[in-house]
Amino acid sequence: MLASAVLGCGRHLPPRTVTSEELAADLGGSGAAITERSGIVRRHRAEPGLGPSDLARVAAEAALATAGLEPADVDLIVFATMTPDIAFPGSGCFLQHKLGCRTVGALDVRAQCAGFLFALVTADRFVRAGGARRVLVAGAEIHSTALDYSPRGAAVTPYFGDGAGVVVLGAAERPGLLAAVLHGDPTGFERFWCEFPASRNYPARMTGEAYRAGRHYYQLDAARVHPQARETLAGVTHEVLERAGVPADRVALFLVHYLDARVAREAAEAARLPRERVVATAEAAGHIAAAGIPIALADALAAGRVGKGDLVCGLAFGAGMSWGGGLLRL
Repeated sequence: MLASAVLGCGRHLPPRTVTSEELAADLGGSGAAITERSGIVRRHRAEPGLGPSDLARVAAEAALATAGLEPADVDLIVFATMTPDIAFPGSGCFLQHKLGCRTVGALDVRAQCAGFLFALVTADRFVRAGGARRVLVAGAEIHSTALDYSPRGAAVTPYFGDGAGVVVLGAAERPGLLAAVLHGDPTGFERFWCEFPASRNYPARMTGEAYRAGRHYYQLDAARVHPQARETLAGVTHEVLERAGVPADRVALFLVHYLDARVAREAAEAARLPRERVVATAEAAGHIAAAGIPIALADALAAGRVGKGDLVCGLAFGAGMSWGGGLLRL
């Protein structure tokens, strides 16, 4: 029976960074207060005119290089993003064109902060079914163009950054994805959403009233979402490990993905994971939604924190509400 394995991994963060002190000039307050509120010191910002597919192209080239492959070797692209280049076609099509991947299949996955895990499972199923042999699994976001830089956005804007991470998944005799669980709870999704522009709004996709109210910016009810994320991330950690039949002490690294890194660490503590083997993905460069887990994985590989044969567990919770977990053998 066919299985899939990670052949390569790459990431790209735009060189321009924005500190909390710089944000304070627009959002009000002090840089120290913004850092304290968000737990994030700096975020990366893409240059104007770039889309997530541009960031993913750089990350994909790095991932293909580590796998010893060329774009022509790819036969499917699965692109996870909540900030697509344009309304349609999907960012997977843009990435396909920029890499020169011929006329292979390219599709987008919308599962927000948990998007990479949903995309990874989708790619794994294609490989297992014999529908693809080498799949680019991309997660990329440009949040900076969708944020409120007025004092009204002070509670949300500091969390988010831009970036991309890509994994090359390929057919193998020994499975790399040992177990995965995916969940969605659509009740109360207004607690963390972006309401406009909306195709359900006729005749225009946004009214002037909605625009003036800032309803095209991200809305977050942190008081309700943080506790749900903390409990759910701890629970899905045990769920995926039990499904794999692997105890936590055999896992080399846990990549815990949520927009507030402090909540991610609290979830890891609730799951009784050793702190030295936990990465809260938003700590280094802000929350990058679908890109957070592959960026953290690429960084861990580059730093030598994990290597071939190690087990890595990715866990994510976000809007939808969507969450999941995946256990990988590198």
